[in-house]
Amino acid sequence: MTSSSTSTPSKRTSVFIVGAGPVGLSMAILMNRFGIDYVLVERASGTTDHPKARGCWSRTMEIFRQWGIEDRMRARGLPDNSDMFAFVDAMAGHEYGRTLPEVNIGQSPAWKCILSQDAVEEELLVLAKKTTVGQINYSTEFVDYAERADGVQVTVRNLKTGETTTCDAQFLIAADGAGSSVRRVSGIDMRGPSTLAVMANDYWKADLSRIRGAANTAAFRVVPRDPSVPMASVLNTNGKDRWLSLIHIGNEKDERVGARTDEEVVKMARIHTGIPNLHVEVINRSVWRLSRQVASTFQKKRVILVGDAAHRFPPSGGYGMNSGIQDAHNLAWKLNLVLKGKASPRLVESYDLERRPVAESNADFSYANTLRFLETDKAFRNGNIDRINFWIKDTENHVHSVGQSLGFSYDEGAVIPDGTAKPALRTRHYEPSDRPGGRFPHIWLDLARKFSTLDWFDKNFVLVVGMKAEAWKEAAARVAEARGLPIEVRQMEAECEAEGLLIGLRGAVLVRPDGHVAWRMPWTPGDPAAELASVLDKLLGA
Repeated sequence: MTSSSTSTPSKRTSVFIVGAGPVGLSMAILMNRFGIDYVLVERASGTTDHPKARGCWSRTMEIFRQWGIEDRMRARGLPDNSDMFAFVDAMAGHEYGRTLPEVNIGQSPAWKCILSQDAVEEELLVLAKKTTVGQINYSTEFVDYAERADGVQVTVRNLKTGETTTCDAQFLIAADGAGSSVRRVSGIDMRGPSTLAVMANDYWKADLSRIRGAANTAAFRVVPRDPSVPMASVLNTNGKDRWLSLIHIGNEKDERVGARTDEEVVKMARIHTGIPNLHVEVINRSVWRLSRQVASTFQKKRVILVGDAAHRFPPSGGYGMNSGIQDAHNLAWKLNLVLKGKASPRLVESYDLERRPVAESNADFSYANTLRFLETDKAFRNGNIDRINFWIKDTENHVHSVGQSLGFSYDEGAVIPDGTAKPALRTRHYEPSDRPGGRFPHIWLDLARKFSTLDWFDKNFVLVVGMKAEAWKEAAARVAEARGLPIEVRQMEAECEAEGLLIGLRGAVLVRPDGHVAWRMPWTPGDPAAELASVLDKLLGA
């Protein structure tokens, strides 16, 4: 790879981020939290004006809670218990049935929220702009990169002035979406079908307050009685007056005859709502390809893929944006320790080992939901009411996915297995556990329910110890001082076996900055300081 020539001296930064969608902005926020200097570039002139992804699931909302923006996000989403699909012949017409909201049984301090990507980006940008260590440059496109002995040299172009500049960085983060230019230049290939279908997104404005449940129904699956009219999923983006219609328009290409005009979008919206004289304003439109792909690797030397640059899911289930934000959350603390000389570069390499299997799992879940919709559509065309009712009920397996959101676990990477068997992932059910690899369980620490065990995990390793584990507390202090690495200690006030904690009275678990358990020992050994030091050596690649 060669960089374009430039007369401007190259700038320097620790981390160079390409793409300012939800994932790139999350990466920038995390770099600021860790005090890591960065440059972020985005070819668009600002945040997206299209809803795109919808839904921030519990693990993502937990991260937003940690950043202090959960309430701002929630205020821009649909009301609680809006996670329902209604199956109708028209939005104002006959309703065949609907799914029930997923029940919140208190396993997270931050339940999911139906929230559109445009709102997410706007709120993330507000927080990212408070940076003290980074630069955010819109209207700037990635051109190329060249490998250097200690990193990469990135070439970018200012789309307003045409000026080309370079920047030297230790790591290049590709957060530039499904068509990632960075991934293409790096030569990393995608595995899986690139085109499962071609879809049209029509984003429009209309007052549908007269329709029952319009304010708190996440999506209407419209199956018109006239078979010549295409089915559509009409998604509720703000609970008021902005709607996104998703319509299948081809298998490998747009099979519609002629270009779609705004007038045709208005006509289709009126048919799908069942209101012939509805006042409709077209906001914007897009055409996109439904894919199920995961990159062959998420890292190539100093280039790291996150978000849609690393994986493309069908939107059914809403795991694309959520997976990407969690990619950034997994990667950031590792970059922090490596860049500050506290860990070997092998720690960053664990990102691929951990996140790629999660991406495959989320891709499979999303694709299965797409197949479920196809079966549901067949049932409606068949007209058998029992068949229709079966598939409406089965759609709750699409909507209810707390197990998929919270129950994933890392099998290898920056994790030390303890020999216990990995439980099966149940997409609809989450079982809290302090087993290595999984997210440490949420337990409220006060009767007012303001402080959670999850609040313990942010920038440092945390040793969570049992009620009678004084030796572990002393060991943590000794090891932290010897290594020059902060290790916070938190002591449980109860055994909490019902919450999935098996560390017992004299045991300990080491939890990573991202809240995942790295190691567990439910007893006190003869020399706990030596044990803990050995664990850190293994985790940090010393």
